[in-house]
Amino acid sequence: MTDSLIFDTTNATAEAAEAEAGTATAATAEAGAGAAEAAEAAEAATNFPFSVYTLGSGSTGNCVYFACRLPSGKVEFLIDAGLSMRATEKALNALGSSLADIAAIFITHEHVDHIGGLAMIAKHYAMPIYIAADSLPFLPSDLPRARLAPVDIPFSLSLGEVQISSFATSHDSFSSCGYRVEAAGYRVGLCTDTGDVLESMAAGLYGCQAVILEANYDKAMLETGRYPPFWRERIAGKRGHLDNDTAGRFAAYLVSSGTYRILLAHLSAENNTPDKALAAVRAALALTFPDRPVSLAVAARYGVTKFL
Repeated sequence: MTDSLIFDTTNATAEAAEAEAGTATAATAEAGAGAAEAAEAAEAATNFPFSVYTLGSGSTGNCVYFACRLPSGKVEFLIDAGLSMRATEKALNALGSSLADIAAIFITHEHVDHIGGLAMIAKHYAMPIYIAADSLPFLPSDLPRARLAPVDIPFSLSLGEVQISSFATSHDSFSSCGYRVEAAGYRVGLCTDTGDVLESMAAGLYGCQAVILEANYDKAMLETGRYPPFWRERIAGKRGHLDNDTAGRFAAYLVSSGTYRILLAHLSAENNTPDKALAAVRAALALTFPDRPVSLAVAARYGVTKFL
């Protein structure tokens, strides 16, 4: 079993900022950055060979769209399919794409908010669906098994010039993972639905310039909210979800490895707010890297959010 990665438990607070909802463009949050450093980061961001959008983020449905533009051509794929087929197609159409253009779907785990649209998509489209073999017995019975490409976590494969690797996370599913996507020297990571920060996550995301990272709940809101004790324990447990403060400390670690764009994702509608998530992560970054420019934003629960 992978060991937990232990962080300094120093807590801090910072001024919260507003996050856009609905169709949102990730806004830059720079903490004391010099003009030259900010310009350098902005220039580097424009060179990404990826376009990355969340199509939905949270317990109502998760899906991330990647479009990789490379000399050999364009490669498009999804991570998770938690929205209905109709909603996914509508969102892709708004971005100039379609499910017919998707080369593959990669699943993080078998919970319904990550696979809710998978059965219908698999009935109408022929792209391979990469999912942990341990999750197969617990998938919906109407999901066509012929479309599934079972894998063991971790795994790594290529879609043309794009390298996609997985790493273990800690969630109360039969298997769960995050992903690292690499092409042309650029690296983008995704890590949600984890109650702990594992060594596998730290290694999997190390050196990624851009990361989609879970910040699911605010501790005080969860503790004083209306959820029953067993549900609060599940969320706050080692196989639950990542709280804002832990996300902030992990974000600081990622920034130390070269990350300069972070999109906070999978926020709880009941136990978190965009302001609280942004404030906690900004505080952690300001504490450790007060002069380093970092773009920080929140993925909208509904609708499309542009990350890259």
